[in-house]
Amino acid sequence: MTARERLRMHLAQALTRADSPDVREHIRAALCEWENLPPTPLVECPVCGRIGFPERIVCHDCDAE
Repeated sequence: MTARERLRMHLAQALTRADSPDVREHIRAALCEWENLPPTPLVECPVCGRIGFPERIVCHDCDAE
């Protein structure tokens, strides 16, 4: 799961658990802002050339030696 996916998950869970109408409105606003974020750029592994999200490329298993 990417950082963006985790952020959206946490905001959505917070929305379902919030008791205050004011808090729910703030969380809805945060979700709207999340929707307007630019896409995460893909990067290339300098070793094997695999392309993916930065946080996944950092910890992937390179096939190249």
